[in-house]
Amino acid sequence: MSAALALVALSGLAAGAAHVVTGIDHLAALLPLSVGRRWTAFRAGVRWGLGHSGGVLVVGAAALALEGAFDVEALSHRAEAVVGLVLVVIGGQAVRTALRLKLHAHPHVHEGGPHVHLHAHVGNPAGEPGEHAKAASAHRHEHTAFVAGTLHGFAGTAHLLGVLPAVALPGLVPAAVYLAAFAVGTVAAMAGFAAAVGEVSARAAGERPRAARALLLAAGVATVAVGGVWTALAVAGPISW
Repeated sequence: MSAALALVALSGLAAGAAHVVTGIDHLAALLPLSVGRRWTAFRAGVRWGLGHSGGVLVVGAAALALEGAFDVEALSHRAEAVVGLVLVVIGGQAVRTALRLKLHAHPHVHEGGPHVHLHAHVGNPAGEPGEHAKAASAHRHEHTAFVAGTLHGFAGTAHLLGVLPAVALPGLVPAAVYLAAFAVGTVAAMAGFAAAVGEVSARAAGERPRAARALLLAAGVATVAVGGVWTALAVAGPISW
């Protein structure tokens, strides 16, 4: 790879990562799906990033092929409204799950004396959900993350930082390199964010099970609030970046 293409690739990586971490709507989308989930949170972050990358690449390919005839701004504005509604749904589901969390005591003898350990889980307080239920929940969250990421790829600063610089580059190869690097940057940044939230919140909930409900409830409320504001701004007019 030439020095020029290497610089293009580094710029794309940096822009992709910056795009993710500076977008409150991006972080809000993954926050409720990451709380307390550790490895599952990382996978959800990867799914979001892949969906986002796919959306950006589709818009970028259309813009390059149609050479300016493709109305990126109109697509972005419509997608912003849908993104806001999706955030409200994700946050609402998190609030519902938080309110259904049960605290279950597991008494046992440990280190010469009786101890009681609390565990937080959804469903029957007599025991944890089965492996099939856990797997189905994780699979559902990953699909939700992928759909949310795809919608984000059609909206907002994805075009400003991802599509427009690629279109402005001289030649198809530099544009393709930039878009690919931008995609890698978004996947890595969101996967890292989701994994960090999942690990920190899981540890907090493990030490203080009652914190599980509070963390998930706070994440859900925050996401609903961001989604509501996003939808209102989109309906009021194009968001100025």
